[in-house]
Formats: sequence, structure tokens, C-alpha cells
Amino acid sequence: MTDIFLLWSEFLQKIRTFFTSRGYVEVFTPYLQPFPNLDSHIDPVEVLLNTPEGRKRFFLHTSPEYSMKKLLPRIRSNIFQICRVFRNGEWSDIHRPEFHMLEFYKIGATYEELIEEVKALLNSLFKNLDFKEADFEKAFVQILGVEPEASSEAIKHALEKKGVYVSAEDEDLIFFTAVSLVEKTVCSKGLVFLKDYPQKLKALAKVVKGKAQRFELFWSGIEIANGWTEETEPEEVKNRLVQEAQKRNLPLDEEFVKAHESMPECAGCSIGLDRLFLFYANLKSLGDLPWTVRSS
Repeated sequence: MTDIFLLWSEFLQKIRTFFTSRGYVEVFTPYLQPFPNLDSHIDPVEVLLNTPEGRKRFFLHTSPEYSMKKLLPRIRSNIFQICRVFRNGEWSDIHRPEFHMLEFYKIGATYEELIEEVKALLNSLFKNLDFKEADFEKAFVQILGVEPEASSEAIKHALEKKGVYVSAEDEDLIFFTAVSLVEKTVCSKGLVFLKDYPQKLKALAKVVKGKAQRFELFWSGIEIANGWTEETEPEEVKNRLVQEAQKRNLPLDEEFVKAHESMPECAGCSIGLDRLFLFYANLKSLGDLPWTVRSS
């Protein structure tokens, strides 16, 4: 049996070869950042550092997204990075507070083109895979009988008809319970790209005709990839991030916003490599990986 570290090395080498053969530049950015990534459902890990100016709060990046986007106006080339990322409080067979992420950006591309890029990458690793695509809104309506933009009361009632009960009246909790049900129903088997998300789930994706140009790839119900056509308008990006920063009482990275003033049109994608490797190595849990952090 091949040692798991040799298999992991082979896995990473194949990924690097795929991107370099297509003209991508491999980049490296700091794990420690003075500002956190702002995401509604991800908590950053805070670190106190002794600096020449005194003791300061830093954050371990939850993804290299902000740093890589700052590079795009300067490099103006397709780029990729393989790095470790950190997310507070994530513990399960498919969640860990520290894991490997592949992140890449393609100049002039849209999310649809990135879907094809991800298909090509996975076929270079696994060969002859069968992919399906599903429209989020259509799936939402088919499963729940209401539109994603329906009221919380309507969505809650639709969930109850499916035997799913949300005790709280929190609008976000109700909506994301519905999203979870849709994902589990549509993406439980095989490889499925769920795409064209509602504006509520836009993150930093470009919105066209009321839909966010983004996708998530699921393999047997496990989220593997998350990608979108990037919103490049600085004011729009700032407005989205300010809302999140205020809601979570976290600082805003103005330098990141400013980078969008000269950012080329592009699309970006992140892939959880440890999860993908489980399929490559025929393993069941991140706990089976010897480099995975453990709680005790």
C-alpha cells in the first residue's frame, strides 16, 4: 500500500502540473493578516503578535482570497495558490479548523468557464468523471414550492411541510435551513454543480438579473468547490463588506477594497484539498489524515 504522504505528494504535484501547464502563475501570500476575511458563516482565528509598534491583533486567513485579489492588478495573470487556511470552531469528519485550500483566479473568465476548468482539473486527477449541473432557484422551487425570495414565514411553512422545523424566528436561520435542505436533496449523489444562487448568497460574486453568478460543487453531498464571477466595482464591494463588518464587529480592509479600482474582470474558485483527497485516497474522514489537527 502506498504511504499516505507519498500519495498526498503525488496528488499535489498533479494539481500544480495542471495549473502550470495552463499558464497559471503559482503565488504565495501571508497566512497572518491585519484584517479578517469577512464571511457570514466563517469565524476567523485571532492571534496576538508582538510587533515593533507593540502588541497587535492579527488574524489567520480563512482563505487567501483577499491577498490574491490584491495581487491581480499587479500581476494581471491567471494565478493559483495551495496553502493552509484556518477557521475557528469547525470540527467534524469533513470540517477542521486547519486545512489545505487550492484557490485560483482566471482573468477574463466567468463562473461558467471556471466550472469547465474544475471539471478538467478533477478529470486529470480521477479520469472519466460524470458531472451534473443544477439551477439553485429551480431546485429550491421544486423542493419547497416557494421562491428563494419568498418571506421567511412562507419558507418556514414550506420547511414544516417537509418535516423540517425551525424553532427560532431568525430570518437567516430559516433561509439557510432551507438552503441546506436543497443542497442535501439535490447534491447527495455523484458530482453536482449547484449554480446561479440568489442574491442573499452572493458573497463577492457578480449579480446579473437578480442572480449571483456563482456555483458550488458537491461530491456525494460534500462541498468540494466554491466559485464565482468576481464583482469588481469598488463601491459595490465596499458596501457588501461594510454590512458584514458592522454586523460582526470586525475591521474592514480598505486596501482590499481599493485593489478593485484596477482589478481585471475575472472569476475565482476555492477547493478544499483535504476533502478532495479523501476521494483520491479512498478515505472517509479528515481524521484519517495524519496531518489533520485534533482536539486532544
